[in-house]
Amino acid sequence: MQAQPLKKTIISFWGVRGSIPSSPEPSEFDLKILNILKDFAAKGIKNEPDIKKYIANISTEKKHFIGSNTACVYVSINGTHIIFDAGSGIRRLGEKLMQQEFGRGEGQAHIFLSHTHWDHIMGFPYFKPAYKAGNNIIIYGVHNGLEHRISTQQEDEYYPVSLSAMGANIDFIQLRKEETTNLNGIQITNKMLNHPGGSFGYRLDYGGKAIVYATDSEYKNLDGERIDKFIEFFAEADVLIFDAQFTIDESIEKENWGHSTSLQGVDFAAKAKVKHLLLFHHDPSYSEEKLLTMLKDAQKYTEQFYPNKKIKISIAREGLELTL
Repeated sequence: MQAQPLKKTIISFWGVRGSIPSSPEPSEFDLKILNILKDFAAKGIKNEPDIKKYIANISTEKKHFIGSNTACVYVSINGTHIIFDAGSGIRRLGEKLMQQEFGRGEGQAHIFLSHTHWDHIMGFPYFKPAYKAGNNIIIYGVHNGLEHRISTQQEDEYYPVSLSAMGANIDFIQLRKEETTNLNGIQITNKMLNHPGGSFGYRLDYGGKAIVYATDSEYKNLDGERIDKFIEFFAEADVLIFDAQFTIDESIEKENWGHSTSLQGVDFAAKAKVKHLLLFHHDPSYSEEKLLTMLKDAQKYTEQFYPNKKIKISIAREGLELTL
């Protein structure tokens, strides 16, 4: 039977940093204000209505930062709520979901964890839908002892509310490596990545569209067969969310830390015929200026080495929303 056409798929980013939440340096705030004031002065705006109009039309890049929270990406497909990772960004996502059926205790959320390093689970104790009776929170992962791993961070020594005391019904589903999970006709396949302690990417296929979430992975010293397997996993994705934490120089210094670069993301995107590459899991020490420079370098690299490939490359930023 032919798949039903995709009605509405929304991808939104709630946490884009890696390792630990990080706020901008004061100098970065000053630079944002300086650039806005210079533009404001150049336009010669003086009256209040024009000031309000100017503020309303300032671009996201000029007035907002890329983001401070750790990994959390939300996908909504025809009323099915899918969340990739529960980093600190899931707190604000939970507040939004509480304005929907979750606030009435009638929601169901599917949380797929790449792994249980702290930056990918630290936000779950602050996920409000998990405290509302009647909600069903289903947590998926490939790692053994998944429930124990999640509950440990809410033991008395670390957090005042235990996992068992949260009001929602919380279920854990242990996935087998590289199996496919079917959620209301949405196919979600996991893939083992290359990261200390193990990490897993997820490929979501539905209605002829594909989203790949592949954070926390290093691609050095891999043989051709493993590289081909990754290309197959990324193949023709409409959106590839890719770990690009390090610059090339830092990736050499921090070999075996389990993270990749924007240029490696471009190589995979070109070979796998990816439509939109999103650089993700930004290093907490990297400034906005540095991240934007990395984006420009990736775009130049694409133009130089893959001039015939039509790949859109973006920085994943909090608040970014895509519709497929």
